[in-house]
Amino acid sequence: MEDDIRFSRPVATAEGLGEYADDRHRFLEKRILVTGEREILATNNGRSCLLFGLRLLLRICPNIVVSLPKECATILDECHAAIDSLAFGSDIIYLDNPGNLAEYDAVFCIGATARPDLPWTAVNSQGWIARVSSGSTHLSGDCQLGNPIGALAAASLGVAEVFKRLVRLRANRGQLLDGLSFSLYDYTVGAIDPGPSLPEHLPIQLLLVGVGAIGNGVVQLLSQLPLTGRIWVLDPQRFGPENLGTCLLIGQADVGKEKAMFAADILNLNARVEARGFTEKLDVFTGRLGKEVPYPLVVIGGVDNIEARHDIQRLWSDMIIDGAIGDFGCQVSRHPWGEDIACLMCLFRHPAGEPAERVASRLTGLRADRTLQESAIVTEVDIVEAPVEKRPWLRERIGHQICSVIQEAVAQQLSEEQHRQGFAPSVPFVATLSASMIVAELVKHVAGWTPSKPLEPRFQCDVLRGPANGLAVPQDRRRDCICITRQHNIEQWKLQCGRTSTNLNVS
Repeated sequence: MEDDIRFSRPVATAEGLGEYADDRHRFLEKRILVTGEREILATNNGRSCLLFGLRLLLRICPNIVVSLPKECATILDECHAAIDSLAFGSDIIYLDNPGNLAEYDAVFCIGATARPDLPWTAVNSQGWIARVSSGSTHLSGDCQLGNPIGALAAASLGVAEVFKRLVRLRANRGQLLDGLSFSLYDYTVGAIDPGPSLPEHLPIQLLLVGVGAIGNGVVQLLSQLPLTGRIWVLDPQRFGPENLGTCLLIGQADVGKEKAMFAADILNLNARVEARGFTEKLDVFTGRLGKEVPYPLVVIGGVDNIEARHDIQRLWSDMIIDGAIGDFGCQVSRHPWGEDIACLMCLFRHPAGEPAERVASRLTGLRADRTLQESAIVTEVDIVEAPVEKRPWLRERIGHQICSVIQEAVAQQLSEEQHRQGFAPSVPFVATLSASMIVAELVKHVAGWTPSKPLEPRFQCDVLRGPANGLAVPQDRRRDCICITRQHNIEQWKLQCGRTSTNLNVS
């Protein structure tokens, strides 16, 4: 039962693939080999790809064998130290000799050599570049420019390849990647330039909202960057067992912990960062701003609904960076205040409202005109006129007033929606790819770097299809959005709060 809960979200995501995935019902029975090439594992990027990959793999498969070159004893010790406490003791087996490689359902290799004769995926990174190959194309072995952002992206894409093999994904849903080189600096595919080295210091005044699957990936990367300054972490929830399948950092011992405090503890391991966690909702936290907590200059959002994004935007920070995921879709968007680039309220909009009588009719099965007769009672005629699928439910309510039947149907819908929001099918590698792109945007902003094609505001892709099919989606501010209609008031409020502000150059 414990494993059922732990893998529930990845299992539900695989089920959602339907006939595109022939082994969606039995992928947990498969076996993975994790291995590597000595030269690549000797680099910081190689070690990061390995540890990130293991953290992700153990959340989609309970049968993992690790077999590294004999010269990598120190790295093997790092694996034990970083992974064993997360793996519940029986998930990962360490072997000197992995045996017949063809007997594994997938091989995740930190290296550069392609092996098309085996279910083999090679993974490595160089600076801002993530490299993955599951085909016949070898990867470059140049991995000397350290950058955990590129390494986490590479591990995320590599584990996505393993997942494709485990569920036997059909090619028309997502082909295996062959010699992919993807830059997190400018979102180009086929990248050769590894991008700039990380600065020695990255001063920040940052608010992180949400420590779920995306937030875990963000915290992992922030903990490995040369940050200085203050970070406030906000999440009202505690980790549940279902989070084990999607959250990069947690193990069984972390179930029940407050998410915000957990993240702050990790970030405070960096002596140059002061992190505070707040187990509360954003509307409560905003009461602290300008008093015990300064207004943040940068906000990272790892939330999962429209209203929460709008609440984040209402902080009107100088930069907001948002991550979003679906089942296999992920995106990052950047929302600078001083540019004509869509804000979160421009980008994420509530769907147009449906007439109340039509909603009531859809939920109850009653004719739309009947739902307006609130004091009338449900009759046999209503049953006959209702859609076939609604008749059994409606028949149980014959003789009840229509107003009470509508209220019951609406309450039932809200309960079902809350359940769906509380249990969202997801896989960890989608969230960590989004997290990689989020932190990439953070570093570029803090360092003052501007790629030749900056996000205006978002990049999105389907992880199963890969970044080559991704899209950079530009969008200006909507002229009917509050960011335009109340621009002057927002500017004045930002100045009163003592924050740096730049006038929008918009017509």
